[in-house]
Amino acid sequence: MSKKIIYGGAFNPPTIGHLKIIEYLVNKFPNNKIIILPTNNFYKTKDIVSYGHRKAMLELMCNHIKDNIEISDYEQTLDNYLGTYYTLEYFNHPYFVIGADSLDSIHKWINFPNVVIYNNFIVFPRGDLNIKEIINKNEILKKYENNFIICDDFIENNISSTAYRKDKKESFISNSVLEYIKNNNLY
Repeated sequence: MSKKIIYGGAFNPPTIGHLKIIEYLVNKFPNNKIIILPTNNFYKTKDIVSYGHRKAMLELMCNHIKDNIEISDYEQTLDNYLGTYYTLEYFNHPYFVIGADSLDSIHKWINFPNVVIYNNFIVFPRGDLNIKEIINKNEILKKYENNFIICDDFIENNISSTAYRKDKKESFISNSVLEYIKNNNLY
């Protein structure tokens, strides 16, 4: 596989969990361009910080990874959210990184089933969800199961942005992100 890989998310803030996924992707797919795609502020979560802060924190967190990484500002240029299908079309149908929880709800995505039919996904474990069962119980996912690379060798660490925002555990984020959060009085 030699293609672009998009890892999208709110990254509110980017955590060690996100970093482990990025490092895994860089090591597992060394000949591929990894594009980190922070979402725009379309998501009206009450505690989402501005796009600029989230992108700056991603840049700090990933600055030690020199090869094959790009942090894209594509979503910042959009006036409204059209759905993942159109984002993937813009990037010429790269592989798209999702968690098992997103796979479980993909049937609710804008432009389903085309988002699955015309794209490929790299799926990471999340919680107790069984990725193969999720695929087998959905007719479209099962028909296009070759569109999914399952990263069952990835060890999930259960570190999420939500958990950080709730508990403020400093061990959930890198030192550079923690310093940025403190300097900018975020969260």
